[in-house]
Amino acid sequence: MKASEPYVFEASWEVCNKVGGIHTVLESKAELIKAQYGDGYFLVGPYLSGISENQFEEGKTPAHLEKVEKQLAAEGIKLHFGYWLIDANPQAILIEFTVEMAYINKTKSELWDWYNVDSLGAGFDFDEPVAWSWAVGKLILAVRKELSGRQILLQCHEWMAGAAILYLERMTSGVSTIFTTHATFLGRSMTYNNIDFYKNIKAIDANQMAKQLGIVPKHSMEKAITLNCTVATTVSDITAMEMEHFYGRKPDIVLPNGLNFEKFPNTEEATFKHIEYKKILKEFLMCYFFPHYTFNLDKTLIYFLCGRYEVRAKGMDLFIDALGDLNRKLKSENHDKTIVAFFAVPGATKGIKPDLVQSKGIYANIKQLLDWEMPNVYNRLLRAAAGEFEISGQSIFKKDLREKANYKLKAFKRRGNPSVCSHSLQFENDQILSKFADQKLLNLPEDRVKVVLLPVYLDGTDGLLNINIYDFMSGCHLGVLPSAYEPWGYTPLEAGAMSVASITTDLSGFGLAVDNLGSRKKFPGIYVLSKTKFNYSKEIKDLSGLLYKYSNFDKDERMISRIHSNQLARNFDWKVLVRNYFDAHELALKNTKIKVKA
Repeated sequence: MKASEPYVFEASWEVCNKVGGIHTVLESKAELIKAQYGDGYFLVGPYLSGISENQFEEGKTPAHLEKVEKQLAAEGIKLHFGYWLIDANPQAILIEFTVEMAYINKTKSELWDWYNVDSLGAGFDFDEPVAWSWAVGKLILAVRKELSGRQILLQCHEWMAGAAILYLERMTSGVSTIFTTHATFLGRSMTYNNIDFYKNIKAIDANQMAKQLGIVPKHSMEKAITLNCTVATTVSDITAMEMEHFYGRKPDIVLPNGLNFEKFPNTEEATFKHIEYKKILKEFLMCYFFPHYTFNLDKTLIYFLCGRYEVRAKGMDLFIDALGDLNRKLKSENHDKTIVAFFAVPGATKGIKPDLVQSKGIYANIKQLLDWEMPNVYNRLLRAAAGEFEISGQSIFKKDLREKANYKLKAFKRRGNPSVCSHSLQFENDQILSKFADQKLLNLPEDRVKVVLLPVYLDGTDGLLNINIYDFMSGCHLGVLPSAYEPWGYTPLEAGAMSVASITTDLSGFGLAVDNLGSRKKFPGIYVLSKTKFNYSKEIKDLSGLLYKYSNFDKDERMISRIHSNQLARNFDWKVLVRNYFDAHELALKNTKIKVKA
């Protein structure tokens, strides 16, 4: 690389450690950042035994960083150089931070003395990332000293990586620093506590609220990082508002999240995937519902919500209330459509319900029997069509086959109604199940809206669907993500990338960004529900109305919606959005207080 080009280090707790959406951000844009900086780009994460080995390939230490490695080893900090095992295969440095954990009280004392970070009473979930990110700071300072003639830039994602910025600032290192907050900890905490803070955000005393909610350590850390980085950034306009009001600094640049659309199917390919995986989902519905009663699968639409178990923040409460309203409306009209709403929300379980396991096994057995007999059935049907004998059930399906099938069908049948959850849960007083009961979403035969809670990660090995989350989305007709707090919100964007229509809100960063694009098509594909009036009853009515409207679309109208969802989503291709990252890098290098000698 040229001497004029900077070394860029990007630090996150989610490097080689999948936790949430930041992992998607880093992974999906890595190829473009790597193309820009080549061998000068490194991702920095924690070395976590039992986790890192599955996502990281150890490699040789770069020659220009060998002294850095030895220096930190002498301080008890072990570095692992290698590559993150994702498509872009970027360079990665993982840091063991056991020694820093041993000195965590000293570090927290210094954070208080230097930056008023009040970590009194902080737990392990604070100490661990702070210890690691303090070690990140020491790594970057050592690099700075070793490569004294080069510009060094460090970008830290979230407060968990941000202590490195505070360390470097105290050491007057001359390193250009960028802090990217993907959500303010205060905003997330208020939402969890049912505080609709957006409508009164200017009146909130952030420090007092943090005390009230018991989150002072993380809040004060986040505030200190925001005020002491070279360039402050966040991922959406809505989180920018939080940053300004809670921390007293407007972001210098907004960095919207994107996807690498080269990794996703075009609309034609997505249509074939929809057909393929809709078939799998409908087979699951037969296993799940048909032992109890049947309905017309040709007139069944599949809606989904997926995400972390955050009932209010993710809008699960609103979706369930709207489904209850929709169910009552469809029943009153004697509507011919059936809506099945999946809630793919991982939780603690005791395992798949035994009746469902048995039904799935019997269904597989029935399918195997029919697959085996189909050549004979086809041959008899062909002979009958040629006039050898009349077409009838008895002539086409021989007695032995009918008897075997009837026997298996009797074993397949179950009394009662299908459960609203596929698994036995560890905790019976589940919020989602309670909301189902409140709305009388009980999977009765007469219900036009059926609900299924899938409390598992859809990674292809769940034991029920055995398909990954993108394939699951592909098989559905509509994603419903009516979040009350969503600084960005990847799921509707990912749905659009898979050409699946979705509903989001203007309280999510992505939803607000879509709204700002000003698309007003009859079938927009990505529907933005207004939540900024903070009228929950109206939100239920509006969402129920959208769900009802979509249930009445014909096949062609749903196809148009799928196409338009993909067209809208492509505005968020990293090929377009990565320029914002480069602008932030350039601004940080320009604004670095201590000039670097040429």
